[in-house]
This record gives sequence, C-alpha cells and structure tokens, in this order.
Amino acid sequence: MCTLIVLHRCVPGRPLVVAANRDEFLDRPAEGMALRSTGQSRIVAPLDLEAGGTWVGLSARNVFVGLTNLRPADLDSTTDASAPGAKKLRSRGDVVMMALEAESAGKAIQQLLALEPGTFNPFQLLVADGQEAWLLVYRGEARAIALEPGPQIVGNIVDENVEVRLGTATTVRDTNASQTGHSESRQRKLTRIRERVEKLMTESGPDLFEGLAEICREHVGGADRHSGAEGSDRAWQDALEMEGPGMSPFESTCVHVAKRYGTRSSLLLELAEDPDASRLWTTEGPPCEWPFENRSSLLRELRVRQGNRAETAMT
Repeated sequence: MCTLIVLHRCVPGRPLVVAANRDEFLDRPAEGMALRSTGQSRIVAPLDLEAGGTWVGLSARNVFVGLTNLRPADLDSTTDASAPGAKKLRSRGDVVMMALEAESAGKAIQQLLALEPGTFNPFQLLVADGQEAWLLVYRGEARAIALEPGPQIVGNIVDENVEVRLGTATTVRDTNASQTGHSESRQRKLTRIRERVEKLMTESGPDLFEGLAEICREHVGGADRHSGAEGSDRAWQDALEMEGPGMSPFESTCVHVAKRYGTRSSLLLELAEDPDASRLWTTEGPPCEWPFENRSSLLRELRVRQGNRAETAMT
C-alpha cells in the first residue's frame, strides 16, 4: 500500500484507528479481506496471489500490521536487484505475515530487527496493538523507532522526521540527489494528509470514519483520475515525470495512472476498548468509485475462531 494513516492512542475509547489505501498495478491478482490462518494464529487480511503474503492485516491478538513499499532508488546502495546474477529477493508480503504471528507489536519488532540484510526490497512497516506502535524501515537492513501517541502518516517515502530519528537524514538526501523532484512530491503528499487528519481530529465528533473515508477518496490539484486514459507506456512515463504541486497523480491520496496503476482498495479499521464496538470497513476498488462495505463481522469471527483454536489446543 502507499498511504497509511494510523491514529495511535489519541482517540478516546479507541486505542487504534487506521485508514489505508493500497496502490498497485491493476493487473496484479489479489483476494480481498477474509479470515485466514498464518499457521500460528488467525488473521483478517487480503492476499497477494502473485507472490503470496499480504500488505496489511490484523491478528486475533490485536496486532495490526501495514506495509508501504519504498522505491529501490531509496536504498543506500548502488546494487541493482534486477541485474543478471543478482540475489533473488523475498516478497515483502512475507514480512507482514511474520509480524502478524507475534504476540505483541514490541515482540514483532524484536523479531523483524533480525531480518537478514539485503533480503528484501526497501519498505516501511508499521506495527501497533493499541498499547504501543513501532515503525520499521528496511533499506538494506532493518531499523525501528517507537512511535508516540498521535496521528502517524506513512507513505512510500520515509518522512523527514523519521530520517532524523534514524540518523539517516543526511545520508539519504545526499545519495538520492537525482531523485529530489520525486521525493519532494511524495513529501508534499505526506504533509498534506497529515494536515487534513489533524484538522479532522479537531473538528470531527467521536466518529472519524466518514472524514477518513473522504481523505482516502481525495484527488488534489490538477490530478485527473482519467490521466493517461490510453494506458500507453508514454502516458505511464509522463505520469512518472510530472513535477510540481498539484500536478503529479501520485500526490493524490486516491491514485489513477494510465489505466495501469492506482488505488486498488481502501480500508478503515477501528479497535475499540469494547471489542464489540470495533469496526472494519473496506472497498474492493478505488474509494472514489466504490462505497465502503461494513466488514466488522470479520473481527467478531476472528475472536470466536481464535477462542475455539485455543480451547482445542488445551484439550
């Protein structure tokens, strides 16, 4: 996914609220949200049918995991993973599955910090359980920071404040001088969404879902959801090269590029102190076109199935 909004311990009665858009090539096969098993526990998650694994999910232990890809150019290395003879990298979806098997967010991060260097393409992983939240950044090796209560916005670029905390701000900026334009565009997107979320939290009542849904649907500036309608390679390349505020379709929360790439689905999740009040809404297409469907029954089924699994193990 490319946009992840997490409200960590800052909404009364709701320790964790999430809004997320998945941006991906339109022809990559996937299944939607469903109850699944990792082998160790039950989870609610979609499924990537091409490489396996998933990009987002929730376990019966209330461990939420969301992954955003980073461009390979953001890797602090000149290694080209696609070059002949290069090491075959594992799917980043495997990392999400590993984290969903953990007993808590903290234990998930402990395990993931031991990921072998150079095994995956770059990514960010947010793990939260209503008590603590962590952001793990993997660019050749894994590093993690604990997140304070408040809104956390994660995209397909590492936020400048995170870079400072990781101690990598100067290194990454110098290494990627040729990517400055794209980085600024992606940073603008993070800043805009953060401002929208902070405003929503001051103006909205206790129910944030509708406001978060509007942010997930948002198109900004001159971005046209029919941009590059022919779907040609030229249209795709033009979209990649667009610069300037309000010009690149990648600055919108809901992305549409050349009928080739864009926002494939959206998710709203709320874990309440009263488990029966927890909610899950999803779309099976771009949220500007598809309505959110109430899938909260999956959360209740997750608790029942996990409870039955534990009882069976004890007998």
